[in-house]
Amino acid sequence: MDYIYNISEEEALKRTDKEYLTSIHLLDYNSPEYVNLSDSDKQVIYHLCRAGFWIEKIEYSLQNAHNIDFYHYVSNKDDEYSKNVFRLLRAQKSINSLDTNGNMINLAKGISDNKGKNYYHFDMSIEDFHNVISRMLDNGMIEELKKVLSSRSVVEYDGDIFRAIDYVDYFHDEFTSCADELDKASKLSDDKDFASYLSLQAKALRVADPMLDAKADIAWAKLKDSKIEFTITRECYDDELTTSLFANKPLMARLRNANIEVNAKDSLGARVGIVNTEGTKLLDTLSTLNDISGPLMPYIGEYSKSGQSVKSSSQIAVDVDLVAMTGDTGAYRAGITLAENLPNSDKLALKLGGGNRNVYHRQVRTTKSSELYKMLIHEDYLPYYNLEAGHWATIEHENTHSLGPVSGKALGEYSSLLEEYKADMGMYAFLREYEAAGAFTSDQTKQIIVTELYSSFLKVKPLMSQAHRVRSVMITNRMLQEGAIIYKDGKLLFDFDKAIDCARVMLSEVVRLQIDKDIDMAKSYVEKYFVWTDTHEAIAKIIRENAKKLNGEVVAPIYADATSDLVM
Repeated sequence: MDYIYNISEEEALKRTDKEYLTSIHLLDYNSPEYVNLSDSDKQVIYHLCRAGFWIEKIEYSLQNAHNIDFYHYVSNKDDEYSKNVFRLLRAQKSINSLDTNGNMINLAKGISDNKGKNYYHFDMSIEDFHNVISRMLDNGMIEELKKVLSSRSVVEYDGDIFRAIDYVDYFHDEFTSCADELDKASKLSDDKDFASYLSLQAKALRVADPMLDAKADIAWAKLKDSKIEFTITRECYDDELTTSLFANKPLMARLRNANIEVNAKDSLGARVGIVNTEGTKLLDTLSTLNDISGPLMPYIGEYSKSGQSVKSSSQIAVDVDLVAMTGDTGAYRAGITLAENLPNSDKLALKLGGGNRNVYHRQVRTTKSSELYKMLIHEDYLPYYNLEAGHWATIEHENTHSLGPVSGKALGEYSSLLEEYKADMGMYAFLREYEAAGAFTSDQTKQIIVTELYSSFLKVKPLMSQAHRVRSVMITNRMLQEGAIIYKDGKLLFDFDKAIDCARVMLSEVVRLQIDKDIDMAKSYVEKYFVWTDTHEAIAKIIRENAKKLNGEVVAPIYADATSDLVM
């Protein structure tokens, strides 16, 4: 079909100008990390990039029913207007995406976003969606509902009921092509454990069986000394339709009585990289801090007794120089992934006792920061702003994801943001203990607090669907209320002791919510602290006036060459 662009030629030109578009450059052929690989490992990278391409194609389809068609339409045009629109499409990896100012960018007229993305092949109201689920329960369609409410199914409307198709079956050709590339990479790799994992992952892409996914996830999480990193990421932040069920208590009670789990749909991404030895050593050092924070987590007896241990049975972290970020992992939608702690709590691998793996994205975090902080942080605290401290904080944030209760998606639309909130609170709450253990100096502790709290102030008030950003507003609001942050004469000042004390209280509060799994209490808590104050707006105005970046893109030359013959 023909499309009409929804942004003007001038707007497309502006948004792709380097002043407004962040470019994140991944490894190229001259990067030492790539040059130093063996010839066989370079071939492994080649096939892994090609595997990532097929995951990207699937994710385009999952985000919007028109994405692939629009991709072909725009890519076949040679005019500068279309080239700029195409660049934005590849950056945000969907026709629809928020920019950093909170504006929804719809690249094609008449094609809007919807709560169910294209996981659901229809656009209906939440009320109608619930009515169909209820009707299926009335008709005893338990097994079909389990498939409909799985994290890995595409759902179609069939008469007056839903029919679900597993991702692996629905995207059979794409997953098979991906599996073929993984098998080729496996045969070329001289790392037996990595090769075994790739083989398991390939099998999981050929047969619709969650147990096969679990076996691959468990093998991946155990990889310790592999030189190359490959991940198929599965995270569920985008599906607002499924999560709406949690607010319907009578319907949820019926679903639970029928032993039907409700899981938001997975977005899919892929990551290809080379493990950075020095960066990983730091992660190994800081990962031991869970031995300190784990036993200090609030209400620990209430969930450790029910089977949740103080820390994961396996917690491995690697720092990775990136070759490719595809699909959801590489999408720049008002921001981009800095690190991931996977598998998520809803995945079978964790239920079977598998561990977590934290992967950190070096090229993302080392993208040049603006000098804006000098305008907002009071001069007495400027010495404590340190981007490297932001990395330490991210490590502790990701580590904290492995601690505390597993609430899954029981808190509905609040589940993800409260989990992110918990991870941030764990990052601050135990800084005194970390300092006492010699992990950080007093100055480094202050650097973490200043750098992270400053970075939590945003350009605009976020939407409720932006879990990471909503939690930032909640945190800064609370810290301002408690005097841990002071905004005076246009500058930010910090009380370090109050920040830690406040974080301890906030951590206790969110853990309590996760244990109790009361969605009404979670809603009240979020509404109480997700308040965009005059102070937030004053700071946001300064940020908007001085930070012009609106979008971002990943530039991956090795990936681009490896996939140049493949058709989206």
